[in-house]
Amino acid sequence: MAIQADMLTIAYGFAAFFINPVFYLFLVFIYLHYRRQMNLERQLFSARIQSPLLSTIRAVGMGLVGGLLISLLSAGLGVVVQAQDLWILWGLALILALIRLRFLCFAYAAGILAILHAIALVIPPVTDVPGLSYVWEMVRQAKPLPLLALVAIMHLIEAMLVRWNGGRDASPLFVEGQRGRIVGAYLLHSFWLTPAVLFVQMEPGALSGALYPGWPFFSPEAASFGLMLLPTVTGFSDMTQTMTPYRKAAQVSKNLTLYAIGLLVLCALTVWYYPLILLAAIFALFGHEALFFWSQYQERKRSPYFIQSPRGVKVMGVIPGTRAEEIGITPGEIIVKVNGISVQEKEDLYPALQANPAFCKMEVLTREGELKFVQCAVYAGNHHQLGIIVVPDASTRAFVDLKRASVVELIKQKLEKLNVGA
Repeated sequence: MAIQADMLTIAYGFAAFFINPVFYLFLVFIYLHYRRQMNLERQLFSARIQSPLLSTIRAVGMGLVGGLLISLLSAGLGVVVQAQDLWILWGLALILALIRLRFLCFAYAAGILAILHAIALVIPPVTDVPGLSYVWEMVRQAKPLPLLALVAIMHLIEAMLVRWNGGRDASPLFVEGQRGRIVGAYLLHSFWLTPAVLFVQMEPGALSGALYPGWPFFSPEAASFGLMLLPTVTGFSDMTQTMTPYRKAAQVSKNLTLYAIGLLVLCALTVWYYPLILLAAIFALFGHEALFFWSQYQERKRSPYFIQSPRGVKVMGVIPGTRAEEIGITPGEIIVKVNGISVQEKEDLYPALQANPAFCKMEVLTREGELKFVQCAVYAGNHHQLGIIVVPDASTRAFVDLKRASVVELIKQKLEKLNVGA
């Protein structure tokens, strides 16, 4: 196989991606997502915590690294897909998104395609329904094993991106807790542009050969290959009321890694014993769904973290570029004293800060329970609480209702707003 020609083709594919309208469509989608998060922050805190532009730039930079790693791992492990299977995968993912947004994931689509493929092998096609027989034949000819292996690789890289991001794009929110009281929470909702170059099975006459003996491992019957750019957006969404965004991101990353390795092992075993494809498909579907419910279960069994503390004023978040960020105040810490004055509620902060209008000294209890002392000069124009956002208390009324809606429900909500405006 001409390695130099392959590298040039891959480089051309990545370059072509940046002049493809799909790239800019994804870019606008990601920017609008982060802008919506910023608007929620302003409604709740009258301040911007996240920068949509910075988050979008980070999504592109980290995503390109992720896409390159997906491409290299897929090529190295011998994932060769059929181009028509990728179209089926996208179609299934979009249909599933109409049911629930979080189903817009290749794990669900690949699992369902593998099950439909197994059914299509034993059930004859329906020839009397126009179009259905054609679709059924496409499903019958599909090769779901390399798709499932691709899903495993993509989730492995997603786990790396989640850990690398470390909850930096998380937004603080006030939400309704289990007992009806308003508690603090963090919404972790990140997207990354991850364009990947994949080997696709071609007719004889295209590239041929092997990278190493036994390659391509997940598509041993493939003999001729081409290269195809798969423009994708990788992302995850979760919310935590019981831990800091960094700890939640680490937990999500660990669970995604275990899921990806488990699916990859099942795919490898399927190479030797193909009936295991059904087990791999079921694991892809229900294993991914188990990640969601396991996260919800862990949130329910733990006590809320961002609630009032009897030891002082607990920090919910810190506004970037403010004095609080400069002196190292972080979410989850508890402010015990300000200028020598004990503080118990957020109403105590401003009077204590005014006790010395030119300078501020604080005693802060860290998340590890250690006492630290911080200080800073106070200048005119500073945020009246130095940029500190505190946890909700009994007087807090504004909160966000985070209902997971399907695309259809979101469209209905938009139409209802238009009708009211008319």
